[in-house]
Amino acid sequence: MDAKKRLLHYLKPMKKSLICSFAFAFIYVCCYLAQPFLLGKSLDSTNGNEFNIYLIVSLVLVVIGVIFDYFFEVIVMNVSQKAIKNARNDIFEKINSISIKDFDLKAHGDMVQLEIRDMENYAAGMFAVFKTLMQGVFTIIITIVMMFMVNWILAIGVIILTPLSVLMSSFVSKFSHKHFKKQSELQAGISSISLETLNNIDIVQSLNYEKEALDKFLVKNEELKKEGVVAQFSASWVNPSTRLVNNTIYVIIGVSGIIMIPFNLELGLVMAIMSIGKLSSFLSYTTQYSKPFNEVSNVASEFENARASFKRINDFLNLENDINEGKQEINNIEKIEFRNMSFSYEKNKKLIEDFSMTINKGHKVAIVGPTGAGKTTIINLLMRFYDPQSGDILVNDISNKEITKESLRKNIGMVLQDTWIFSGTILDNVRYLKQESTEQEAIEACKKAHANIFIETLPDGYHTYVTNRSGLSEGQKQMIAIARVMLLNPNVVILDEATSNIDTRSEILISRAFDEIMKEKTSIVIAHRLSTIGQADSIIVMKDGKIEEIGNHKELMKKQGFYYTLYSSQYK
Repeated sequence: MDAKKRLLHYLKPMKKSLICSFAFAFIYVCCYLAQPFLLGKSLDSTNGNEFNIYLIVSLVLVVIGVIFDYFFEVIVMNVSQKAIKNARNDIFEKINSISIKDFDLKAHGDMVQLEIRDMENYAAGMFAVFKTLMQGVFTIIITIVMMFMVNWILAIGVIILTPLSVLMSSFVSKFSHKHFKKQSELQAGISSISLETLNNIDIVQSLNYEKEALDKFLVKNEELKKEGVVAQFSASWVNPSTRLVNNTIYVIIGVSGIIMIPFNLELGLVMAIMSIGKLSSFLSYTTQYSKPFNEVSNVASEFENARASFKRINDFLNLENDINEGKQEINNIEKIEFRNMSFSYEKNKKLIEDFSMTINKGHKVAIVGPTGAGKTTIINLLMRFYDPQSGDILVNDISNKEITKESLRKNIGMVLQDTWIFSGTILDNVRYLKQESTEQEAIEACKKAHANIFIETLPDGYHTYVTNRSGLSEGQKQMIAIARVMLLNPNVVILDEATSNIDTRSEILISRAFDEIMKEKTSIVIAHRLSTIGQADSIIVMKDGKIEEIGNHKELMKKQGFYYTLYSSQYK
């Protein structure tokens, strides 16, 4: 969807409000533009009563105009804020629906920039431009009518000369647009650097990287400053250049009108009679006619900034959603089969080739191998974060492409090496995957994960408010993550070295808890410490994206193959 269609899409539900705003703008402009005509009539009036009538009518129209202008601004503000709210909702929904591939490729700071700075630019520009254009269109139309009513010869002159102002404004705006676009991109870069540093401030400081991080920020900030200066400088030329043209037109029309006052210029059957009152009215309309062009030039920088920001917003919203959804639902996973599957993140860099493997219900399967062998990729494919380029993954003999992602994923619980704590209480975090669970069920899950040992020492126990950087140790975060999965009680559990951050005593206790919860369930363990997988039913040894060996610990050690080499290198 292009930017114009998307903007119309946001405005369409507010048709009634827009119609009202058009009507109010029209009434306001009519009341406002009646003033020069009444002033001219007053100047040419020779009757005192007539003068008083024109004055009273003028005052009444001023009051009416102010009232309708107020309602117009209220409606325009509401329309723009609703459109912005809907756009912001769409951005957040898109963040949650784009594929993991697109998410990995896009800087997180860039997405924050879309939600905050770009939306602010869009909001300011939309309100200013919407208001200016709506009133400006009516002002131009009505002033043309009024100018023809006063003196059609001078009206033609104004219409012929005015396009010079438009051309000047258009020329300068085109030049400035590319700089505003570049400015938005650099602002996104600044956000990315700041977010990256904030999220990893402990690593930055521990590596004495503060100066390098600051230098990196300063370089990008200097680029932003230079681009901002050029963008604002180029946009600032719009207003003076259009005012120069409009003032020149005003002088030409004024001099022409003065020359016409002593004469009656007869052209055909039409008389172009000019008086002092008419000239005063016409010059006022000349100013009013050029005013919308001046106002557009005044908001040119806001408009270009908003246009560049909305272009970025629209490009992001045009990203494809997550891989296609299947239609079948499953309630239990009996068997998982990888059949002749090949996959790579980059076209020219092969990762997994012709991979086949079957995992039956209740089996504990461990996947081991050196870094980059494709262990985590197997999980990403099973979860349908990515799809293989060839081959297939079957769940209960059904292609996982035919299964709804929701039903597939609700049968699988994952405990990853890098955990995340959400802002909320301990109970909120444990119940994150199963909101309908009771408090007692969540507490029981914590006890099974042995998380109760440290939770009960916290100031408010299970109701203690925590965040990802609230002071919990990595081991404590891991225990909460394990408790989440225990509460979910899925068919399949995936562990990516889930106990790597937990001390030996806790690891033993958690391993016992896992043995209990894994009864008659399938578990897939990505293991880095080979001592943790001795009891696995099958160990799949991967190397360069292919299965090198399959067997249990005793069988593989007896072969003295690649697994034996890996194990020996850890435990000589």
